[in-house]
Amino acid sequence: MPTYTATRPLDGDADEYFDYIADPENLPAYFPRMTEAHERPDGKVETTAHVDADRDGHDETVTSVAEFDVDHAAQEVRWSAPGPHDYHGSLRLAGDRVELTIHTTEDVDGMQQALDGTLEAIADNLRRRA
Repeated sequence: MPTYTATRPLDGDADEYFDYIADPENLPAYFPRMTEAHERPDGKVETTAHVDADRDGHDETVTSVAEFDVDHAAQEVRWSAPGPHDYHGSLRLAGDRVELTIHTTEDVDGMQQALDGTLEAIADNLRRRA
């Protein structure tokens, strides 16, 4: 199972940063292929993304329901989505840095660049909000 990890220095207020990443409504602002995310009454998150889910070379709009667990004490958000690829990950504040980790059952071209871009987008969004 490939594991992809990206880190970046935490260049802002840790509490503000964590509040931002812990709100599932913000997910489309920093996960580039995600177009919608809404918390459901059961605490899960319904997401819509534009991805090549069937690997035929063409993107499709895919909606799924994912676990989205926020651990305030550890300053970590963990998620998982059902399906054949055992996709799950975490985004956490670790001292003076932010760490994003994704696990899946297959290699994904461009995943490392996507993770690096995600962390950059979070930092940019928070700078604009300040």
